[in-house]
Amino acid sequence: MKETNYISEKYRKYLLAVVFAEQKYYTVFGADLSDKEIDKLLVDADGSILLFSMPADLLSLILKSTSFFDNGVLQEWAREINGIKEPYAIINFDVLSKNIFDLNDIELFKSIYDTLGIVEDYSNQISDERLLALLDDDILLQFKDDLADYFTWSESKAFKLSVDVDVLFLSLKEVHKRLKEKLNIYQ
Repeated sequence: MKETNYISEKYRKYLLAVVFAEQKYYTVFGADLSDKEIDKLLVDADGSILLFSMPADLLSLILKSTSFFDNGVLQEWAREINGIKEPYAIINFDVLSKNIFDLNDIELFKSIYDTLGIVEDYSNQISDERLLALLDDDILLQFKDDLADYFTWSESKAFKLSVDVDVLFLSLKEVHKRLKEKLNIYQ
């Protein structure tokens, strides 16, 4: 089998591990080459994110279905990536429901930043106005700017948070609550 990162880059489809309720699930994230290369997640007919306990179950459904984004390319990816065990990336939805942040835990902030990026792509994919409104709230926009500034431009070792942490917790929890409603754990 070819190296999985090569296959994922070739098809621009990626096995994504999603941590939710302290469990690890799997889905696919990637560019829809048939729709302006818009980044999308695997969703069901209702627009809920499809999550699977095992990568093999995910790949099996992809190979049987004709209703997913960029379906032909996605099926080619699934055939070639068959047997994959390790995800390309891990996204942790649970970080959005935390009650406390250690301001020195840069990995936590990176996880939140990456997770919010996936959530934003998903919100745009299904045009979820409620989720988009939550993500466009001033506190979350400033928080994402703080993170982007730190991860992209900062030469400082200390992360500076310019938002009220208590309000931030509430905003992130609202995103988590809405996201929780939009998950379909495939059985």
